[in-house]
Amino acid sequence: MKLGGLLRGARKLAGLSGVNLAETLSLSQSTLSRIELGQAAVSPDLAASWAAVCRLDPERTAEITALAELIATDVYPAPWHGQVSGGVARLQQDIAAVEATGRLHLDWHPRLVQGLLQTPDYAREIFRCVYPDGPELQAAVAARMARQSLLFDSGTTLRFLIGEAALRWPIETTRTLVSQLDRLLLFLADGTADIGIVPFSTPFGAFSYHAWSVLAERDEGLPDLVEIGLETANVDITDPEQTAAYRDAFERMSDLAHTGDRAVDLIRRIRHELIEG
Repeated sequence: MKLGGLLRGARKLAGLSGVNLAETLSLSQSTLSRIELGQAAVSPDLAASWAAVCRLDPERTAEITALAELIATDVYPAPWHGQVSGGVARLQQDIAAVEATGRLHLDWHPRLVQGLLQTPDYAREIFRCVYPDGPELQAAVAARMARQSLLFDSGTTLRFLIGEAALRWPIETTRTLVSQLDRLLLFLADGTADIGIVPFSTPFGAFSYHAWSVLAERDEGLPDLVEIGLETANVDITDPEQTAAYRDAFERMSDLAHTGDRAVDLIRRIRHELIEG
């Protein structure tokens, strides 16, 4: 049985409602529900507190906390590698709900502009690589655009690192990529987001080869979360040593990235090459 099921069973055996347990553990009801459904990670400390409130015996408590320690990495099928439950728009809404739990976002991608920074046309071209034109595609684009309200949340710090390849590699059309570069220039000009560009001149061994994001300073004591998108699976990491390694990698790449005027100059130069080329 998965950890969420064990915790739900412990609550029911203790005769506690979700409302009462959530209040005792200083959790929101939505977070408690996600934990019981296996949709949110549980730290060993939270698992131990949960067991204590439910008055589990020492053996059962040890089992639950040990399982929480073991579940440091969760691997599940990538949504683009099969049918998405509830549709692509629902997936974007679920992502937004997770994003809302963190006050610090660190996002790195070597070859794409990240979703929170995308124009509608750029997002549409990405979704269209997997999903055909139609109502679901339009709903997915709209849901991704809705996520971007996070950009204007004064209580959230968003930091993005983008590989130079993302500025040069069209998804479908060069015109859409040029418009995407214009949006990045706008964000850099008005300070909406902290954006760094990792240039091709960066030594190969100094940056991460795959994309990932870190969600930190999360609500209600939730552990830091690293999310990695692979070809056929997504990976969520909550192990403290591993999430710390990713945060360190982000800072190391930040030291090498072009920011401010240097980032603007690089984007403008690439934009000119795309138009003239």
